[in-house]
This record gives sequence, structure tokens and C-alpha cells, in this order.
Amino acid sequence: MGRLSSRQRRRYTLLGALATVVFLYIYLSTDALSSSSFNTTHYNERQKHVPVKQPDPLVLAEGQLQFDFKGKGRTAGDPEKAQKVAEAMKKTFWKYKAKAWGEDEIMPITGNSQSSKNGWASTIAETLTTTALMGLEDEFMLQLSYITQTLDFTTASELVDPSEAIVRYLAPLVSAVDLIDAGVLRKGLVTKEQRTKLLGKATELAELLGPAFDSPNGMLWPRVNFTSGKGCMEPFEELQYPGYNHAITTPARAGTNFLEYRALTKLTEEPVYVKNATRAWTPLVWNKTIEQMPGLLDSPIDIVTGSPLTQMRSWGQGHGSYYEYLIKANLISPKDTNAPAYRARWVTAVESLMEHLTSRGTPPSGEKKGQLFLANWSQNRVLNEMSQVSCFAGGNILLGGKSVNRLDIIETGLELISTCRHTYINTDTQVGPEVFSWIPEGNIKATYQPQWKGHIAQVKDNGFWIVDARGKLRPETIESYFYAYRITGDKIYQEWAWEAFNAILNSSTAENGFAEISDVTRPPGPDNQNDKAERYWGAETLKYLYLIFADDSVASLDQWVFNTEAHPFRIIGI
Repeated sequence: MGRLSSRQRRRYTLLGALATVVFLYIYLSTDALSSSSFNTTHYNERQKHVPVKQPDPLVLAEGQLQFDFKGKGRTAGDPEKAQKVAEAMKKTFWKYKAKAWGEDEIMPITGNSQSSKNGWASTIAETLTTTALMGLEDEFMLQLSYITQTLDFTTASELVDPSEAIVRYLAPLVSAVDLIDAGVLRKGLVTKEQRTKLLGKATELAELLGPAFDSPNGMLWPRVNFTSGKGCMEPFEELQYPGYNHAITTPARAGTNFLEYRALTKLTEEPVYVKNATRAWTPLVWNKTIEQMPGLLDSPIDIVTGSPLTQMRSWGQGHGSYYEYLIKANLISPKDTNAPAYRARWVTAVESLMEHLTSRGTPPSGEKKGQLFLANWSQNRVLNEMSQVSCFAGGNILLGGKSVNRLDIIETGLELISTCRHTYINTDTQVGPEVFSWIPEGNIKATYQPQWKGHIAQVKDNGFWIVDARGKLRPETIESYFYAYRITGDKIYQEWAWEAFNAILNSSTAENGFAEISDVTRPPGPDNQNDKAERYWGAETLKYLYLIFADDSVASLDQWVFNTEAHPFRIIGI
């Protein structure tokens, strides 16, 4: 692409400024956010703060990441509970098989089907590694047959989102090959021909996604047109800044593909994949713009200039998986040239997180200390709002803290995990709300304040109030329990996982699967369900629940690294 003329530069500058004003007005308006249609005024007096039993202190040990269960004479797993989780996965699978096979999703109440992505049977692809790890051989082989014989990536019903396609489709295929090669599946279950076809399907998709990396600085285009074979911007109706002529991205979109392509390069011995992934996040890892909070990136980012449009910093949606992948890139291939840089960059980002983004809320009734929350930051304002998506951070911070042997980082991770559990146990369903807020202690000026009588009561009793009361069966809190149990060996995390599993089943069980909870502050029941279940329920939530109760040799943290959608890749050199 040629250089921009001075007239063009002035035009883009004006448009960027206009877009920023619009963004700030819409996004940062407290009134607009506080009037969300998902706000709840319902508050039950039974829903008062439940005291939390605290985990035992962690004793650091050099070397391995995972707690030495066998060396301590302990059995990590609980086969009976693992089987219960596997039974929930079986129901999820067979209801989908009966009524929605080949579609993206089943609607768990009516049994209707829907396709919301590219018509690539996402439930089949995304739960492939779940059935593999659970040893559900019949289910796995049906999925494998569909993927290798029926699934056609060359036909897409719309423009393809490469970031989603990498983590949700490419990842499970590459991961499944890794699992086959490592002997996780029974020897002889998958033939050499089937394994070859599965890897071929993965490389086919990787080739189709190749044009996504063909941008001025290597960061992924927002979409790929499989017909023309070119990267492009989103459709007009999906543009974040209509009228802005450059494609824009986020840290998560640009920086959440290294694990997938590093593993694919290992399996195919084709270096182009990891080269593309390395180039894609080079502007982020070796950021040339000034960072007011070292390691924390401003977003969104212009993929032509590499410059941010606004000052939004977060470990939540649109940001978090970039930071997640920094430490995991170091773990999956520690001998790679850039591995030390990824590790150092992650440490810097976490140190800034601890200094600038974490804040303690007001103590719940009867407590002396409030929970530790994780805020967002935008335009010199602390946004004291957190979602369940951000609850992955506790597990990632704990994992990275253990790998760099930093007790302060470990303690931050464990506290955030405890906070996310706190949001679960202080609702009528015992399931965490989608979004919640708190009043920060100290000199931090709170952007958001409780608006309703029920919210004020929640703050008094629980130390937080609920902004979006849906329970979407998300995996992030369970994911963090998995890391906490595997790293500390403390059985309290198994207890927390089991209480969450039973609470979810109690509130979400439906005729054709497990349904989203309409309002976690209302009692469980069929009238408190939405006819919707995201694919991550089977792909991630049930997988992490199962692994918490499986033997510690299954997907050991000293042998495997999980991508952001819970698909494990084998550490290179093992």
C-alpha cells in the first residue's frame, strides 16, 4: 500500500477524532450503561453474603507447574464426580445429535437448531477435544467422521471471522491430532488414514485463513472473503466506527493465534504458520507507542498504522486472551527465540494490572475485608465493572505466577479466583451473573454507582451489585478452579467446582440440553431459562469440570498448554 497524502492523513485524523468522540459518548456514558435491559431490580432477602472458606496457603516448589499429587501420596481425581460430568456431556452431545446434527447449535428447550457462524457445525468441531479427553469414544468417532468426510470449509455462508475460526475451528482439529499422537485416545481407535485426514482438514482451513495475515503490518484483517481469497473489513453494519476507512482490531484478535499456529508448525513442519502468527502480534509484543501503564495496550488499534484509536485498557473481552497467550507462548515452546520476551512482557502486564486495574470493594456485611476485583480503564477513568469473561484472569495469573515463581502474582490470581466464586454463591441460583460492579475502596473514583434499591442492598450484603443477571454457563470461573486445583493441590477448589456444577445443573437442565439462566437472582426453574446454550458449555465448561475430577495425568499442566477455548496443545519437546 502506498504512502498516504497529507490530505488523506488530515481526513483520517478528522475521522478518527470524530469516531473517538462518538465512542466516548456511547461507551462511557454511565447513564447508558446503567440502564441496560439486563439490569435487575429483583433481590431476595435469602440472597445474603455467604462467608467463604479460604484455601490453604500455597507453598512454592521449583520446577514443575502442577502439584505433585503422587509424590505427596495423594490421588488427584474423583472418578465418581468425573463420571457425573461426563454424563452431562453425553446428554449435551446426544440431544444435539438427535435434533441438530450438522447445525451450529441446538436450542435446549425447544430442540430447534440454529447456525450462527459459517455453517460449519461448530458444536461438532468445538467439542471434539472434550469427548477425546473424557474417553467418550463413540461420540468422538462420530465427530471425527463428520469433520473428515462431510465438513467443507471452502463454503462459508458469510465473510469469515479469522480470529474466531482460528480458536474455535482450527484449534480443536490441531489439538485432536496432538491428543491422538500422545496416546490420550485408545491405541488403534483412530487409524493413520483418519489422523492424516484430520490434519489435512486443519491445514486446509489454515490455508483458507492465510489472507487474514496479509495486512500492512501482519495483524489479522477483521474478515476473510473465501471466494476472493482476500482479507477485508467487516460488513458495514458490523463496523465499530462507520466512516473510518481503515480496518481496526483489538489486542485479543491480533494476539490470539500463536499457540494454534505454533502447534500446527510442529505437526506439519511448515514454518510459515508460526511465522505468520509471530508477525501478527509483533506490533503488540514490541509495541512502539508509549505505554502509560507498561505492558497494557490501548485499543482498538488501526491495522494500517498500528496506532490505537482510543485509550481502552482491559484484561476483559477484546483484550484478555492476548495477555493469556503471552505466558502460554513461553510455556508451549520455552526454547523458541522469542520465548523470554513473551514471558517478560506478560510479567510487565501483570504488574501493571496489579497496580492500576485491581481494586478492593467494600466489605460484605460481617466481613472486615472486601473482595479483589478487576476493573477496566478508559480515558483516565476506572470502569468499576467486571464480567464473568474476566474471571479467566485469576487462573492465568496463577499459572504464570507459578511459572515465574512470584508469590505476589500467585496471591493476586488466587484472590481473583475467590472473588469470582463469591459472585456465584451469593445469588439464588448459586451461579454467577454475567456482569457485576463494586464500589472501590480508597481514593479510586467510581465511574458506576448502584442505581436501584436492590443494587444498594446487594452492595451492603455482598460487596457487589449485579448489572447483567443472566447466567450464561460460561467456563471462565470453572477454568480458574481447574488451574487452582492442579497448581495448589488444595481440595477446596474441587469443592467449589462441584458446588458450581450442581448449581448449574439445578438451574439449567432442560429437555434438550442445558439452558442459559434468565436471572441468577431468581429461584431456579423452567420459567427462569432462555432457549439458548452457547457452544462453550460443551467445549469448555464441562471439559474443565471433568479435568478437575480426572486423574492428574490427564492433560497435565507440565505437558499441555490450553488455548483460550480450552483446546490443549502438547508442549514442544515432550
